[in-house]
Amino acid sequence: MTFLKSLFLVSVLFVSAIVNGQSMNKRHHRPLVEVERWKPNGWHFAPGLTYMWPNKIKFLGGQEDPEITPRGRLAVYLEAGRYRFFPGGGNVFNYLDYSVAYKRLSGSEEINDNKSVFKQNYLLGNFNINNIIQLSDKTFIQNSLGINGDFKFGETAPAYGANTQRLLFSLHYKFGFGFKVSERMFVIPAIETPILNAKQWEKGKSTYGLFTSRYRPLIASVRFTWLRPLGKGACPPVFTNPGDRNKQDQFQMGQ
Repeated sequence: MTFLKSLFLVSVLFVSAIVNGQSMNKRHHRPLVEVERWKPNGWHFAPGLTYMWPNKIKFLGGQEDPEITPRGRLAVYLEAGRYRFFPGGGNVFNYLDYSVAYKRLSGSEEINDNKSVFKQNYLLGNFNINNIIQLSDKTFIQNSLGINGDFKFGETAPAYGANTQRLLFSLHYKFGFGFKVSERMFVIPAIETPILNAKQWEKGKSTYGLFTSRYRPLIASVRFTWLRPLGKGACPPVFTNPGDRNKQDQFQMGQ
């Protein structure tokens, strides 16, 4: 039931954000991206922080033992990758991105004054599909669904538990609030968390089991991404179908 509750909650939030955003977007805004001027792909990088939020809520899979005190710790996150717009701006999802990243996950657990600490270092690959809801000429909401594969290459004070293997896979959700800071540059602060662990599989849980406690991994990052102008020999898109032209006219990174 933990997986179903998590999936239902994320689905409600995601659909509500899209519906509310589409309602707000009845007002016409200037395009965030005039796609005929820019290449459909480019680079991004995103520094950030991780935090292992202790789960003490029993019906969400946590443990409520008063003798056990789990604590999260802040650690480093760094990501670099590429993006690509979907043709015509897409329908529900407007663009995809993929990246490689480094993250450290850190926390502690205290039982009867005996304290254990874990610090795990991962290299990972990410893939996301993104929905953009434009709020104004220069602001937007970004909802993302994605997958990540994490390879643990080192740790200090090794932990035991379900999620201590060298290789992990998860389905995750990311929520961001973006700004167009210049004609070419976008900045997107976002927060990400798993919604399903595929490896280690634990009957649909999305938190990590370390020591005898459970923790929710959170990644807070700030993505910097920029548009690339078309080359001198490049041509704007040619539309043979009037519907494609209409879709292009409506594409404003989410409208």
